[in-house]
Amino acid sequence: MDTAKIEAADSPYLEVQDLVVGYENVTVVNGLSLTLQQGEIGCFLGYSGCGKTTALRAIAGLEQSRQGKVSLNNQRLTDQSKRSSFAVAPANRGMGMVFQDYALFGHLSVAKNIGFGLSKWSANDKKARILEMLELVELTEHADKRPAELSGGQQQRVALARALAPKPKLLLLDEPFSNLDVVLRESLAMSVRDILKRTNTTAILVTHDQNEAFALADKVGVMNEGKLVQWATPSELYHEPVSPFVAEFVGEGAMIDGIIKEGHVETVLGDIYRPMEVYNASGQSQYCEYDYPNGTPIKVLVRPDDIIHDDDSEQTALVVGRVFRGANYLYRLQLDDGQIVLSLVASHHNHAVGTRIGILPMLEHIVVFNEKNINATTWSDYSLS
Repeated sequence: MDTAKIEAADSPYLEVQDLVVGYENVTVVNGLSLTLQQGEIGCFLGYSGCGKTTALRAIAGLEQSRQGKVSLNNQRLTDQSKRSSFAVAPANRGMGMVFQDYALFGHLSVAKNIGFGLSKWSANDKKARILEMLELVELTEHADKRPAELSGGQQQRVALARALAPKPKLLLLDEPFSNLDVVLRESLAMSVRDILKRTNTTAILVTHDQNEAFALADKVGVMNEGKLVQWATPSELYHEPVSPFVAEFVGEGAMIDGIIKEGHVETVLGDIYRPMEVYNASGQSQYCEYDYPNGTPIKVLVRPDDIIHDDDSEQTALVVGRVFRGANYLYRLQLDDGQIVLSLVASHHNHAVGTRIGILPMLEHIVVFNEKNINATTWSDYSLS
């Protein structure tokens, strides 16, 4: 087999390397690097102003990069380096985009909106593609309506169908659900994911809502101050955050004090005896009791699902706050030394603020952080640099 074909088969479908975007003396995106395979859905997640939309626009070619490379389907789109400097025009990148406000044409019907980007297609192919897209987004019966006659969720699906109609190599979605109510967002995100998976469409979403990100994306990138802090699956972000910022941004939890003591971690919740798998420079793994020097003060990330409510437990905590969530209560619990943890408890266990409840720590996915070092250490997967 041709070596070039083998390399093409093994290479990522989308690859971004060390992308830098800025204006004058301000750097908005700093050293962004990521990969996606064909059919995968990625997401930039972060607070407003973190650079996620600028990163998306730079991949689309709508923002000029100062440095870095962008490749899609084995085609180099951008190369800002010492050896070369060029960029493929946005219109020639084969990308589709769904904007925050949908940008639908109010004077055109749903069908004509969907077919807007198909001007170079033959009449028969265009008609067939429009009907295919209408069926895909379940809007066949609304083909002749104007956007103003549709609900917000239906308008969002029209915008999605219009972007998918020309069969883009990459679909970019910029805060596509921000105009919808909270209840509709997550269900629509799952619907959009289903559509993208059925069409094997590679996509990147921008959002500040982690529920949207987790419902839709295969890979999520947490961004902070222009940098991609971690690019991983939703499960990895939750259970194996690489920094306190990611740990506190993704999901809920609390940091409690711990200290390294002769082969274990000592905390107010009890001693944690669990060896770590350590990878050395050659890639070989070995198990060790701990990597930090004895006596090192650390922070232990404890998630709500790590603290189980158990009426028969001798270990108790004081209820200092609670939030009703239908099927569950999220309790804020004060431990004996004054530290706070969270616990997610079935709502039929109704305990008032000021009472004490039994707890059973189940510390199976513990992540610890050296107070002087933001690099994360998980008890199941520890990487040495």
